[in-house]
Amino acid sequence: MSVTVPQNVGEGPTAGEDSLTKVFFWITSLATFGLALPGIHRVVHAGTSTLTLVLWVAVVAAVDLVPIRVWQSVSVSMSFPLTLAAGMIFLPTEAAFISFLGSFDPRELHGEVTIAKSIFNRSQVAASVMMGSALFHAMGGSILRWPGVFLPGVLAVVLDAAVNSALVVGAVSIQNRCKPGPVLANMFGSSPLHYVAGFLVLGLLALPLSASVAVGGVWALVLFLGSLILAREMFRQTQNVISASEALHRKDAALLSAAGETLRERREERLHLAGELHDEVLPSLFKVHLMGQVLRQDLARGRLLELDEDLPQLLSATEDAQRAIRDLLGDLRRSPLGPDGLIGTVRMLVDQLRAAGGPPIALELAEVEGNPLAQLLAYQVVREALHNAAKHSGASRILVLIRPADSSIRLVVSDDGVGFDRSAVDQERHFGLQIMTERVRAAGGDVLVDSELGKGTTVAALIPANF
Repeated sequence: MSVTVPQNVGEGPTAGEDSLTKVFFWITSLATFGLALPGIHRVVHAGTSTLTLVLWVAVVAAVDLVPIRVWQSVSVSMSFPLTLAAGMIFLPTEAAFISFLGSFDPRELHGEVTIAKSIFNRSQVAASVMMGSALFHAMGGSILRWPGVFLPGVLAVVLDAAVNSALVVGAVSIQNRCKPGPVLANMFGSSPLHYVAGFLVLGLLALPLSASVAVGGVWALVLFLGSLILAREMFRQTQNVISASEALHRKDAALLSAAGETLRERREERLHLAGELHDEVLPSLFKVHLMGQVLRQDLARGRLLELDEDLPQLLSATEDAQRAIRDLLGDLRRSPLGPDGLIGTVRMLVDQLRAAGGPPIALELAEVEGNPLAQLLAYQVVREALHNAAKHSGASRILVLIRPADSSIRLVVSDDGVGFDRSAVDQERHFGLQIMTERVRAAGGDVLVDSELGKGTTVAALIPANF
C-alpha cells in the first residue's frame, strides 16, 4: 500500500500535509534508513549483481504504475508479491534496497507529491518488506523446500501486511486527526474479510514467484507479470463491486433521509400556511361575520336607515377577505416556499436559528429570479448548510449570501468555525452534504465545499434559475 494525501481544491501538492504529518513521514523514513544502512554497502559493492538489482527495480516500478485505490488516500500496489519475493530470495537489506528504489507513485511524474511524502511512501514499503524478509530467513525459509516454505512464507506475508498497514493507518490518522478505527474501517470497506483474504492471496503469489526465479533465473520475473495482471483485474473488479455496494447503501440512506426532510418541509409549509391564514384571512372573515351580525340586528330592530352605513362596511370586509385569499393563493402558486418567497423564507429560518441560541448570522440577500423548483432547491441548500454550521462548527459568525448570477442563483454560506476534513466524514451516518451536492448537480448546477481544520467552512452553490 502507499499513502497519498488528498489535495484541497485550488491548492498545491503540499495541501493537507501539516508539520505533524511531515514529522511522522521523516521519522519513519529515517528509522527505515537506520535499519537498512548496515547492509546497503554490501548490496552495492558485493553479492547481488548490478543487472539483477536493476531488473528487479525496473519490474517493481513498472507494476507500481497501475495502483488500485482502496479508499480516499490509500491505494494497493500490485508490486506487493514482487517485493516480498525479493525478500524471500535476497537478504532483508537487499530486499529493502529494491523496494525503496522500485516503489513508485505515478503522481511523482506530475510533481503532485512532496519529497517527504514520496520518501515516506518508499520507506514504509521498504520497512515492511525488510521485516517480512527478516522473519522468513529467521525461520529458515527456503524457496525450494516445499511444503516447508509455506509456513515461513505465510507468516512473512502477514508481518509485511501488518507493518505496512500500521504505517499507512498511522499516517492517515495523523493527517486527518482521527482515530485509527475509522481509517481501518474505510480501508477494508463493507467486506473486510474479502479484502484481507484477497490481500493475503496476492501476497502468497510471492512463493511461486520466488521459486520460479530460483529455477528459471531473473527473467522469470517478466513471465510472471501475466499472473499479476490477472490478480490486479481481480482486485479491481472486487473493489468496483464493493464500491458499488457502498454507493448503493449510501443512496438508500440518502433516500430515507430525503423522505424525512420532505416530511419536515411539509410540516413547515403547513405551519407557515396556518400562520398566514390566521394573520391575513381570519381577521377579514371575522370582520365579515361581525358586520353580518350588525346587519341582522339592524333588520331585527327595524333600523333600516342604519343599513346604509353598515352594508358598505360588510361589502368592504368581504372584499378584504377575498383579496387576502387571492393574495395567499397567488403567492402559493408563485413559490413553493410560501408567500414570502426564497428571501423571506430564509429570513424566517435565520430568525428561528437565532431564537434557538445559534451564533450571529449576517445576511447579504438580494431578490433573485427563478422557477419554483430552483427557489425550493436554493432554500434546501441554504438550510442544510446553515443547520450544519449552527450545530457543528462552533462558529462565532455565519454569513449567508444570495445573489443573482447570469441566469443562476448564487448561494454562499460561510462560517469561521472549527472546519472539518471531508475524507474523515463517516458517510454511513452523515450524508447531508452528499444529498445537497447530488440535488444541485442533478439540476445542472454545482456545489463547492471548502473547509480546513481550524479555518472554518464555506459552502458555495450555483443553481440554474430555470431547470
